[in-house]
Amino acid sequence: MSMVMAMYPWSVGARRRGSGRRNDRNPNSSRHTIDQDATSRIWINMNLDELTDFLLVAKHGGFAQASRLSGRPKASLSRRVMELESALGVRLLERTARAVRLTEEGQMLLARTGGPLREIAEAAEALREGRTEAHGLLRVNTPVLTGQLVMGRVAAEFTQAYPQVQLAITLEDRPVDLVSEGYDVVIRVNPEPDSALVGRCFRKDPVLVVSTPELKRRYARAGQEGSGTALTVPVIARSGIRPLAQWRLGGAGAREFAVQTVLELPTLLMMRDAALTGLGIARLPQLAVCEDLASGRLVSWGPASDRPAELWVLHASRRLASAKVKAFVDFLSTRAQVQGHPLYQVEGGMSACRDSDMPRV
Repeated sequence: MSMVMAMYPWSVGARRRGSGRRNDRNPNSSRHTIDQDATSRIWINMNLDELTDFLLVAKHGGFAQASRLSGRPKASLSRRVMELESALGVRLLERTARAVRLTEEGQMLLARTGGPLREIAEAAEALREGRTEAHGLLRVNTPVLTGQLVMGRVAAEFTQAYPQVQLAITLEDRPVDLVSEGYDVVIRVNPEPDSALVGRCFRKDPVLVVSTPELKRRYARAGQEGSGTALTVPVIARSGIRPLAQWRLGGAGAREFAVQTVLELPTLLMMRDAALTGLGIARLPQLAVCEDLASGRLVSWGPASDRPAELWVLHASRRLASAKVKAFVDFLSTRAQVQGHPLYQVEGGMSACRDSDMPRV
């Protein structure tokens, strides 16, 4: 009996106990005593040993490779997967003479069960060994800008605080899939609502309109002189964003002014570097320009009308929150409240985030 089966004895041999017999007390019942809805029937039918073998085959792309790597007989793996397909009433794998590929149902089962089973195994190992402290590999995905600006320092500080955790950080601006791509934690900016994720907002970053001091003075003087002609301010814009003829400043001094795009660049750091030359104004998150503002290399014209950039640390809500995940979430939130830290919110701190702890988003 596998370790997972030992933890969930109700799934062991469920089909065998009910094989071919109806409930004697109720001749109209199915072969299982618990038959309240389709979901309960599926879980009763699903033998976790069979599910584990299916995940093994799916992960390694076929029966032969799964057999070689696990030491399990190929015939046993094939039989277990066929029994799982029969129990669920769907085909999970398409088998040909040369290849095995996942069906749409197989892909869904892999995505929804691979992570939870791995977490269950890790939890059982930790409990068996009495190890509930944060340890093991922690895979983190973060946007490129956040990673380049702050994650180096954050990673070093976290490693010093939790030496038993091995961080593996990747930088991508696309929304990765936590479960199917094997991530434990992701950091996202203004994430879309997702019932499968849970997390915490640890910084709310205003978007500012910035330029060199000289450029701001030049247009301020031109406005004061009142030439009668509407001023058009040169703009450094993000590539792929539809250009606007007017920009609006928010806050107490809300106003609109005409703009003209003079340069498009693909990344926010490139836009910041271009703004430092005095070519034009740019809309950038405070995190990207805080040092330049502090040194006087750039000045703020005011907050842009853009939605503030909320930084969220997220993990899958259907997975057990392991000690390493909880430690990382708490660590980010704590560091964001330390004055002088790159994550510190100068105005408002953590109170600037939505007032909820570990909400669904």
